[in-house]
Amino acid sequence: MKSEYPDVLPEEQASTQRDVNSPVPPTDRHLWEITPIRDLLWAGAIAFLLWFGYYLRGVFTPILIALLLAYLCSPIIRQAEKQWKVPRPVSISGVLLLAALVLGGFVTWLGPLLAEQVQSFAERVPGYLQNIAQHYHVSLGDFSAPLSSLATSLKEDPLSILNPIFSSTGQAFGVLGAVIGTTSAIVLALTLIPIYFFFFAWQFDSALAELKRYVPARYRARVRRITQRMDAAVSGFFRGRLAIALGSAILYSLGWALTGIRYWFLLGLITGILTIIPYASLIGWPLAVLLKYLDVLSGAGSFDLMTVVVWPSLAYLVVQFIESWLLTPWVQSQSMDMNAVTVLIVVFIGGALGGFYGLLLAIPVAACLKILAQELLLPRLIRNAADHPSSRGS
Repeated sequence: MKSEYPDVLPEEQASTQRDVNSPVPPTDRHLWEITPIRDLLWAGAIAFLLWFGYYLRGVFTPILIALLLAYLCSPIIRQAEKQWKVPRPVSISGVLLLAALVLGGFVTWLGPLLAEQVQSFAERVPGYLQNIAQHYHVSLGDFSAPLSSLATSLKEDPLSILNPIFSSTGQAFGVLGAVIGTTSAIVLALTLIPIYFFFFAWQFDSALAELKRYVPARYRARVRRITQRMDAAVSGFFRGRLAIALGSAILYSLGWALTGIRYWFLLGLITGILTIIPYASLIGWPLAVLLKYLDVLSGAGSFDLMTVVVWPSLAYLVVQFIESWLLTPWVQSQSMDMNAVTVLIVVFIGGALGGFYGLLLAIPVAACLKILAQELLLPRLIRNAADHPSSRGS
């Protein structure tokens, strides 16, 4: 057999091989080569990236929304490319065009109804407060008059709300700057999200293929299994919840319209959107009863337990039954594999840490962490328990 070290004697060759195979002495290693320190560095880097992303959430929010939409639409775009030979830019443009038509149709058809109910609610809020104060003999202060004046001004001249901004100084410029800044941020986000989505969806599959090249060959099967489980959990959650939210919004609106809720579409739309977050749609139930009760106090009929409490509650419970037993099993076939208590705790933690974004992302993040624990942590703990059995009789 030919020696790998032709200029070295056999004794020196054996010594060299032992030196190559022997571990590096601790004094000759860098800090990042020590396993506990390397793990801490990785944890610190991940924590820094999360903090950095949250601190600049105004910049990263359109990017994350576009990336999420590209991820959710990737199966349709991939199928159009492979099965029907449609180029990715064409199919992506079709998705954007369809989204624009749906959004435009919603604004054209239901936008006036939504605006009318929002304006009507704003006009009636001062009267609601005054009726509550008179009925329960409590003092709510003197803010009902300013609210009434503001509602009347908005009805007669919507631009009158801008008069205090332009007539004062100092703080007015700050308010004007906040209004302009918020409006600009919304317009910019609505402009950037389709642009980001187009390029993300175009390069989505190629980016995944490029990432696979950096995975060592011996880990590829395991990484593929873990990513497939995460993909099933995350995509099942978001696609399912969006479809369920749309169906729930329609059903809530119809149910509360039949029970005589004045703001049935506004309340149904809000409750349906909150369906995306588990248990958040519960807020629609007391709101429906409260709005019906406020109308009764305003003189729209006499108090009747069936009309005020039972029928709005029954409409909510029927939709909840349809959502839990029909829509969720039919639409969201992928399970998060978490019980109700775990989901509730995860949602509370996510809301406390990240606000609305935490509420929205808490469930899929928790599902991914559970998959990582099942694939990486638990097998190691089981092996350690098998290698070091507890001594008996001690």
